[in-house]
Amino acid sequence: MKRPLIHIMLCLGFVGLLTHFSCQDPWARGQTLDETEVTSIIKPLVDEGLYVGIAIGLIDRNDQAVYGFGSVRKGENVTPDSDTVFALASVSKVFTGTLLADTVLRGRIKLDDPIGPFLPARVTEHRGAVNRITFLDLATHTSGLPRMVPRKRSTIGWTPRKPMTREEMYAFLSTFRLPPSKKPGFLYSNLAIALLGHTLALVNHQSYEAMLQQRICGPLKMNSTRDWPNEQMGRHLAQGYDKANQPFTPRKLLVGKGAGGLYSTTGDMLKFLAANLGMVDADIVKAMQFAQVPRRLVNEQKNAYMGLTWHVHKAQGRDIVAKNGGIPGFQSYVAFNVQEQVGVVALANSGPVGRRLDRAARRLLQRMMDKSAAQRGTSLHENRQKGQKLARRRPVPVERRAHRRRNGFKICEFLEEFPGRSFLQKLLRAGR
Repeated sequence: MKRPLIHIMLCLGFVGLLTHFSCQDPWARGQTLDETEVTSIIKPLVDEGLYVGIAIGLIDRNDQAVYGFGSVRKGENVTPDSDTVFALASVSKVFTGTLLADTVLRGRIKLDDPIGPFLPARVTEHRGAVNRITFLDLATHTSGLPRMVPRKRSTIGWTPRKPMTREEMYAFLSTFRLPPSKKPGFLYSNLAIALLGHTLALVNHQSYEAMLQQRICGPLKMNSTRDWPNEQMGRHLAQGYDKANQPFTPRKLLVGKGAGGLYSTTGDMLKFLAANLGMVDADIVKAMQFAQVPRRLVNEQKNAYMGLTWHVHKAQGRDIVAKNGGIPGFQSYVAFNVQEQVGVVALANSGPVGRRLDRAARRLLQRMMDKSAAQRGTSLHENRQKGQKLARRRPVPVERRAHRRRNGFKICEFLEEFPGRSFLQKLLRAGR
């Protein structure tokens, strides 16, 4: 009896030792990037006059921070912060993708269900292409629908300057045709996501805003994310500036709000990132992870896929999940890497000005990924060699990660590699 007792005591001591050192792990030393690195990449964009103001949010395993550059309004010395409100433009689409995933997981629909039965009869009675389009087709931009609804005497379609109405969308869809033998490829479509958001509202018998607040913003306490700024948000709203550097305020979108009509802050978007990274306990986390799964190939050479409105890029064995956006007056970018547990959000009140903001934000994310890998003792070369192995590795369930984080345990990586991990895991579970 003495020998087993000694073994148990030794194992308990080892667990205690791991717990002690886990509180002093490399991630606890501070953020993955410091202010100097962020400033060196972002500040030149403001100094060169490309953007009036930029807010950057960073998140890693242990910390998060917001950095502001420029001004929320020309002529005012007010730097954007975590409470500054920006238009999200097409980053709004990932909220619609998350709502789709949530609706599927709640059993309301399936991804391969056609959308026709949920639309009014006057849209589907002509047996147009809309009857063959599925929810997955819309969410992955493979429905064949054009970028926007064409308008008479106009070559630019609907924009935030001229919001599309529901009747305009219905009229176009009722006569829309596709070649019967040809399966549509990838074609980025604002109309497709606008239709997706509208159809989800019909499926759930709620307005888009009600779904957004009930399923995402409410549970995550994202109090400054809406389809139009309320009075409190209006006091923190950044002034937008178009390509000519003239003040511009977008109109409230009607049926297109799920494609590009949401407003938010860097602080709220960091909450959204934390949930997508599995760092919080909320029902919507499962839907977010479901939405991130690559569904359809977009570009084989670039290893680019579509999730449910998310763009997924395979990079050095580590997936980058991202979405950008731009309308007159505002530009946005959000991206994260689940394996390294890092993410970035960039919001600006100018644009779209090329994709300089996107490239700068991607540089920040890549540096965070590299530093996180280095801190864990994993080189980029090892990641390239083991990329496929890492992709096949079974992820630690969200519930277990959250439990360990709440109790000060950050020993997942140790347990995954330690030969006696099964026994240690039993001891940890017994101690809950």
